[in-house]
Amino acid sequence: MKKKLVAALMAATMVLSLAACGGKDDGGASGGSGGSGGGGDMYYNTYLQTEPSTLDSIKGNDNYSRGILMNTMEPLTRLVEKDGEQVREAAGAESWESNEDGTVWTFKIRDNKWTDGKEVTAADYAYGITQTLNPDAGSPNSFFTASFIKNGSKVVNGEASVEELGVKAVDDKTLEITLEAPTPYFMSLTDTRACYPVRQDIAEQYGETYGSEAENFVGNGPFKLDSWVHNSEITLVKNEDYWDAENVKLDKVHYAIINDETAVFNSFDSGQLDYCSTGSEEWVGRFDKKEGVDRIDAVIPSMRFDFFNVNDELFSNLNIRKAFVLAVDREDMAKTIYQDMHIPAYWWVPQAVSTGELGDYRDQVEGPLEKMAKEEDAKELLLKGMEELGLGSDPSKIKVKYSLSATTQWARNYGEYVQQKYKDVLGVEIELDFNEWSTFQQKTNSGEYQMGNMTWSTDYDDPMSMISLFTTENSSNIPTNWSNEEFDSLIAQAGKEMDEAKRVDLYAQAEQILFEEGCNICPLVNEMQHIFRYSYVKNVDEKFTSTAGSKYIYIEGR
Repeated sequence: MKKKLVAALMAATMVLSLAACGGKDDGGASGGSGGSGGGGDMYYNTYLQTEPSTLDSIKGNDNYSRGILMNTMEPLTRLVEKDGEQVREAAGAESWESNEDGTVWTFKIRDNKWTDGKEVTAADYAYGITQTLNPDAGSPNSFFTASFIKNGSKVVNGEASVEELGVKAVDDKTLEITLEAPTPYFMSLTDTRACYPVRQDIAEQYGETYGSEAENFVGNGPFKLDSWVHNSEITLVKNEDYWDAENVKLDKVHYAIINDETAVFNSFDSGQLDYCSTGSEEWVGRFDKKEGVDRIDAVIPSMRFDFFNVNDELFSNLNIRKAFVLAVDREDMAKTIYQDMHIPAYWWVPQAVSTGELGDYRDQVEGPLEKMAKEEDAKELLLKGMEELGLGSDPSKIKVKYSLSATTQWARNYGEYVQQKYKDVLGVEIELDFNEWSTFQQKTNSGEYQMGNMTWSTDYDDPMSMISLFTTENSSNIPTNWSNEEFDSLIAQAGKEMDEAKRVDLYAQAEQILFEEGCNICPLVNEMQHIFRYSYVKNVDEKFTSTAGSKYIYIEGR
């Protein structure tokens, strides 16, 4: 059995669902040709904890859909592992270049086909990018590109038309993207869903139902969506018309949708799943003893956190929000709830996020909550806030509905722990509100909540991926309804600052404001993943940042 520590660089969204979605090139022929086993063995069984809300890359932003989209769609580029290092390889674009100052980028779109047989064009990429910024589309992914594509912010804010965006299809095979200014992390965004192509005719044909069923979706990636049995399973099959089909070794990728962790672990133990990820000390110990299984421990750029609706009467008060943030004993939570499987978090930008040559951002900047926790008392802040709101001085009269995005037994145990801790530290009453993911999204997006809990992962390797979520124009992503002009200004400056040290300083100032003047979020733990997979699964990327999907995975010796 192999045990390996991996410091992952970035990720995207919710919990436990994506670690199976990576493939790499181990050198030699791409996709691990040679010793790739018989065709009958070329299937990969993995899982999702809940089904995607949609496969519409414009309207969806959850990690559950991201894993499927990485396999069924072809972004402009992919980030893959080669010889232990990550490299950006050509994907939907066969080549790219920029002008001298890096403000105009030209991508040559390669010959490829959609799964219905039509040719992929530059116009398909242009439509996907522009619709993501079109306020009429209501995309939660506009924050990726709004601040740096020419006129992006103006379009999102309704101050300019979509036609004025710096995105155009010069011809069928040439895509041109014009930026507001040189952007240090631009190429890191070309593998995100904000740069996926979308077939305008198909999207318009199905409207709101586009991407909700297997028959309402077309892709252009290494796999095609074969079937989707809601709340049960999703099956992908190899796309024989894919431009690089010869290097795709898997015939099928099967996702079981299993929202019960014990069922996941039992399925892996019995060989029904080829992979699982667990934060349970018991199961880690069990799988460590299992023959023919590899283990990877990964510190990943993903945060578990609470967040507050600042439009709510109670949480409109800064001191109340600070009280709830500082009342959390993160060390105890990491030990008691997570069995030391995750890291206590005193920051918003997680570990394993780089700023470039200077390395990990968290090695350069102290967590803002570390200082606040030493200087301020949670109970005193609560009483001060209650006085400011005219709520008297009896914390037991404060009742807060705490909305969670899961209904599992683990979620219930977690909720009861939080409920008791807030009562012990602050004396307040917590009402637990358990929801399936789709219901949770509906509640929080509509502002029908007081306090919520979820997980967020980075989408590209720069602090901007996390910290820009709280700018006024990106406030729909984590709908706290908080806004701060100074914070917005600092993020805008950082997005254009090519000097890395200066950019780090701008990020640090913004993150400080996020807690000192916002405290609309409450970081809990910085995630680690403890990944187990059977040794017959080969060529899997071990960095969480990978966007190779299952493209290069193969099976040998099942």
